[in-house]
Amino acid sequence: MELRPPIVIASGVGGMGEYLKLIDPRYIGAYTLKTITFKPRLGNPPPRLIATERYLINSIGLENVGVEKFIEELENGLYEELFRKVKVIFSFAGEDFEEYLKVAERMVPHQDRFVAFECNFSCPNVDFNPLSDTSQLKKMLIELRKKLDVFLIAKLGIEGAFIEQLAELVEECGWNGVTIINTIRALHIDGETLIKGGISGPILKPIALRAVYEVRNRTNLYIIASGGIMDETDAQHFFEVGANAVSIGTALYRDPTIVERIAKRFL
Repeated sequence: MELRPPIVIASGVGGMGEYLKLIDPRYIGAYTLKTITFKPRLGNPPPRLIATERYLINSIGLENVGVEKFIEELENGLYEELFRKVKVIFSFAGEDFEEYLKVAERMVPHQDRFVAFECNFSCPNVDFNPLSDTSQLKKMLIELRKKLDVFLIAKLGIEGAFIEQLAELVEECGWNGVTIINTIRALHIDGETLIKGGISGPILKPIALRAVYEVRNRTNLYIIASGGIMDETDAQHFFEVGANAVSIGTALYRDPTIVERIAKRFL
């Protein structure tokens, strides 16, 4: 996969293409859609977001319309402007291993429209954690590889196993890349309210940087670095330890023009 500039809009934060209204598409290497699951999901009950200077905690819970509705929207041309302007990455997940396979099967006829498929194995806001059972994960990686003839990316987190070992498994099963890392489970106390969710933002950068470093030293996978990239210097650090591209997520909430500034430096 060749992305110029090597800048990816992160799944979740970027919604279903809404940030194209705020960012010149020339500065977007690829746009990752919100994660789609087999069944529609309403997401978690509120409160679902808390922002501080150092971090953001979200508990969205993969809210989405489900794969059947998404395909209907796709076939009805809802995303034509997005496809016309940028490369698009399809993100998907399931509530168990079988649902990952079902989403993949439904998307086979449409896979050529996307520059890559990103399989979200690491959302901290849902009950199922595929990374905690590596033997089953390996079986699914193999089955998904058989079904899909597209650039395949595994979105990995640091909870469940050492991320470099997971990445080696991904490479062994014939996948092409990894997105590193996802948000991490965290808790925020606001008065009498406890907010549970996945933490992102500047506080995540050292953890993500170490993860990219370890995976680059153990694999030849295409690496999309994600976690605490808030400016050009952050992006530079991730490229120095082996990232092929950087994914911008939480920083979009603060200032969407960060994408253009990073892109101009690394075009």
